[in-house]
Amino acid sequence: MNIISKIKSWFAVKPLVLKNEVKKIDTTNLNKKTKAELEQLGRKIGIELDKRLTKTKLIAELKKQNKKL
Repeated sequence: MNIISKIKSWFAVKPLVLKNEVKKIDTTNLNKKTKAELEQLGRKIGIELDKRLTKTKLIAELKKQNKKL
């Protein structure tokens, strides 16, 4: 592994998954929700979303993490 890829791995953003009391959420009508509401839904399933991302990316991450549950 070269030095550049090591440095990149230090700064890679990975979702934080909390293991206590994780519940699935309803992923219908996510486009109608605000970024703040999407962030709250992420916390319900145990992940921390970054509101600086686009709404489309937030929804994709929510759906991906919700499938894992």
